[in-house]
Amino acid sequence: MKKINFGILGVSNHFIKRIVLPLQNCSNCQPYAIASRENHKAEKAAADYDIPVVSESYEALINDPEIDAVYIPLPNHMHADWAIKAIKAGKPVLCEKPLALNTKQTKMILETSKANQVPVMEAFMYQFHPLWQHVRNIIKTKQIGEVSYIQTAFSYNNASPNNIRNISEYGGGGLMDIGCYAISVPRFLTQLEPKRVVSLMEIDDQFQTDVHASALMDFGSARASFQISTRSEPFQKVDIIGTAGSISIPIPFNTYVDTPSTITIQTGQGSREVSFPVADPYGLMFEAFSNALIHDFPMPVHGHDALNNMVVIDAIRKSAKSKKWVDIK
Repeated sequence: MKKINFGILGVSNHFIKRIVLPLQNCSNCQPYAIASRENHKAEKAAADYDIPVVSESYEALINDPEIDAVYIPLPNHMHADWAIKAIKAGKPVLCEKPLALNTKQTKMILETSKANQVPVMEAFMYQFHPLWQHVRNIIKTKQIGEVSYIQTAFSYNNASPNNIRNISEYGGGGLMDIGCYAISVPRFLTQLEPKRVVSLMEIDDQFQTDVHASALMDFGSARASFQISTRSEPFQKVDIIGTAGSISIPIPFNTYVDTPSTITIQTGQGSREVSFPVADPYGLMFEAFSNALIHDFPMPVHGHDALNNMVVIDAIRKSAKSKKWVDIK
């Protein structure tokens, strides 16, 4: 079976640290070409990780007939532009989260995808980990009753002025970088959309990015809240509380790829710890995306999921400014 040839736009730290090795180990896809605005970076990455082709530019990469799909790990402010260009070139796109900077840009990407009949998917890798599939099944089968509330905490400490996460015009800030996970989680688990949100943000005077953010999302029958920070001790945790039990996920997003993952489930019958074999959610995501292309299946995560997540992000921004509840329509 022919493997899907991926073209990589940019030599990001994220690609090198988390993507290139699992992509090499996928059964149905492989890194075929890479491009960078600084060609020596692409040449070094290609040499270090046996990527066959170094494209002379992003344009050359997306127009290469040997490339079957494009992966975009570029800074946030470049996502929409290059996703649209790749789609127009007939290349399916797997783009890092968030898919764009705002709802308007996200709609433009999806409209281009529909008009050209070329799929696009936002790269929320956590959803492909067996841990999360198991948690969603527990909730779906009401093993902890009805979901009452979900609490997410996610933080790291990064005050570097040169880091793209701290550059406002690059789409930096905690909400875009890690808050998007905290918004995605309750939507993924409940398969519902929030009706309204209220939020509080602290904006850094120098960077003009949010460094602490909190939000409450009203799902009608349930609530979801989060605390995120780019100026706190690295920490992450998700707690799901139901009417008949709870689930605690101590490392929900940056799961170790060389250590089994665990969750704790509490019900009236007692507490149990469930372990999951070693898994790399990035590799699983690339394989699921590629399988859809090979067999002409729908994308495992529809592009509208990215749009719905972005609508909530924009509403949270609006609420932080107005200091009021914002309805989501």
